[in-house]
Amino acid sequence: MVFGRVMGWLLIGLAVIMASADAVLALGPAEYAGILTADVVTLLAGHAPDAAAGPSPLDSVTAAILDLPAWVAVGLTGISLSMACRKRQRRFAFRR
Repeated sequence: MVFGRVMGWLLIGLAVIMASADAVLALGPAEYAGILTADVVTLLAGHAPDAAAGPSPLDSVTAAILDLPAWVAVGLTGISLSMACRKRQRRFAFRR
């Protein structure tokens, strides 16, 4: 659980850094080209994400996720991971 919380907070911090980099790119003199999730996956995996052997219902969902800005996808992953691994209070229903 501790590992999940730490990774969640690290992903949230990475999302903030990516959002600030995206803002710097938007304010620059060149044409605005945001950092997409597909670009980050390509950098990490070494090749472009491609579809499976045949078309499936998940292809449209995958394409929609890969078209999101990278900071949104990383931030949502970090928030969901830190929420799923948070400390929960123990409830004792039969306490006297």
